[in-house]
Amino acid sequence: MKKAKDAPSLWERVRRLAELVEAVRAISPFLLLSVISLLLAACGSQPDSSAPTATSIPVTSTSLPPTTEIQTSIPFTETPPAPTQDPAIFGAIGVSEVGGFALESFANAIFTRTMDSLKTTGGIQEYQTLRGTVFPGSGGLLFEVTFNVRTTDPAWLADGGTPAADNWINEKCLRFDFVTTETDYQLRNRRLCN
Repeated sequence: MKKAKDAPSLWERVRRLAELVEAVRAISPFLLLSVISLLLAACGSQPDSSAPTATSIPVTSTSLPPTTEIQTSIPFTETPPAPTQDPAIFGAIGVSEVGGFALESFANAIFTRTMDSLKTTGGIQEYQTLRGTVFPGSGGLLFEVTFNVRTTDPAWLADGGTPAADNWINEKCLRFDFVTTETDYQLRNRRLCN
């Protein structure tokens, strides 16, 4: 039998987190991600044993086996992006398709998926992402990515970058509007960096 002063177990904290996630889900995807990341950070810290704790209802013990942590990888299925009707959309990814809470992880996943698709279809031979950053703009969030690309298509050189040996274009920088909807994240309105 647990004492009333014991800190809640990890499973109890996860259950509470799940309840909070359901309550916050209706607010907005961005706010939801912020709240979840703060809650996960708080769940990771152990309570101070000298601090007063709230009294809870005593929980009776059941015959559950001891818990062990098993590391598993979350599978990420590589699927080419669905063809889009809107030419302003560079690429999109479903909200549930990428793990993590940083907006950069979503934006980078969209960029990677789209570039991998271009590589598969022969639009480019190779690419290397150097850096990608999400930051606030005057009309919402922006994603700026700097990368190298190897291609024989002269259109890639026409909008920035430095030509190099073996058909590489180095330090190409593009900026996109980073748009969130209830179902997906999108990179829209491709343009050169300032």
